[in-house]
Amino acid sequence: MLIFSYVRKFLSRTVMAKCGHKTKMVDVIEIDGEKITFSLKKGVRPEYCINCLKEMSIKCAWCGKSILPGDPITLYSPRDESKVPEHAVIYKKDPLQLVGCLRWGCADTGADRAGFWVPPGEVQRVMSPLERAMATNNVVIVNDVTDINEAEAHKLN
Repeated sequence: MLIFSYVRKFLSRTVMAKCGHKTKMVDVIEIDGEKITFSLKKGVRPEYCINCLKEMSIKCAWCGKSILPGDPITLYSPRDESKVPEHAVIYKKDPLQLVGCLRWGCADTGADRAGFWVPPGEVQRVMSPLERAMATNNVVIVNDVTDINEAEAHKLN
């Protein structure tokens, strides 16, 4: 609790985001009962305020935990299409692919990272490490599957 108080008091200067709302650069937000420290990129005027980014969050189709803008995602197909949760976000209908998180208990492997959840609330598709290996027929080294900057060199559209 002490860390949350410190963040709020000392690190949270307020700026005007391009979305038109005032926002703190660092703040603690609560989503689904979980407190998360959210920080915006320093030195640039933020595109969206922290509250708008919070509103863009979705739930993982598989575990139901939050996926925030900037988080890595998986795109899995359900075994039984009649049991798709109401909160699930559909990436593609044929074949059905749902947006899921990359958490340990949810994703099969880090090699399944298929993109990132980005503003204004959509999938930014990048090649998964497995797709890169198959496309190049070579060894693929990924330092951090959660790093959007490392993955952007392999974007798919």
